[in-house]
Amino acid sequence: MHDAPSYQGERSDILKHIRTCERVLDVGCNNGAVARAIKRDHRNARVWGLEINPDALAKALPDLEQGWCIDLDRTDELEAALQGLVFDHIIAGDVLEHTVQFQHITGILYKHLAPGGRMIVSVPNYGHWHTLWVFLTRKWQRNERGIFDKTHRTVIMWRNLPEFIAECPSAELKLLKRNFRFFETNRWWKLNMLITYGLFPLLIIPYVNDFVTMGYIFSIRKPDNAV
Repeated sequence: MHDAPSYQGERSDILKHIRTCERVLDVGCNNGAVARAIKRDHRNARVWGLEINPDALAKALPDLEQGWCIDLDRTDELEAALQGLVFDHIIAGDVLEHTVQFQHITGILYKHLAPGGRMIVSVPNYGHWHTLWVFLTRKWQRNERGIFDKTHRTVIMWRNLPEFIAECPSAELKLLKRNFRFFETNRWWKLNMLITYGLFPLLIIPYVNDFVTMGYIFSIRKPDNAV
């Protein structure tokens, strides 16, 4: 489960938003590529991991302080695993859309953020124009990756983002990046990028930019004075 190559990279688009870190939780750590990148770029960093795929977790464990094979929707197990742990960063790269209880899961993770700490989250955007194309074809796509990953359990669009902090008291939600791509597919890559960059002057317009946003990266920050 979740073993497509898209989930196995070091996610530089997320890690670029971390300047300094010491204690990091990687939610959906897969084979440990993110943990290795963090420890390469931040010498004092220690990384913990959560992963549903036991084979992937086994590959990640040498680079983790500790790892748990866990289904995030089993929230009692999630709370038990994290008991007593606090992190300055929590990363959830394209993982919460694979859950049903994403609000409650985010709330649990938020409890384990240190004051001033941040969660950095990426999710797909079902408001991409390709979704309209799928409706017109009258056949829902079930892919190994992307917006139509067959393992997705939650649909997310622009105005759903505030739902992620429903159980995060005083949290500060901030959009960090839109991942623009005209075609959802990886096919026709050069044409895809040519059209995407050609549309850049229009991407400052609300609604228009959502139609070409394949995914969002946003942060959830715990205030410095939080208890």
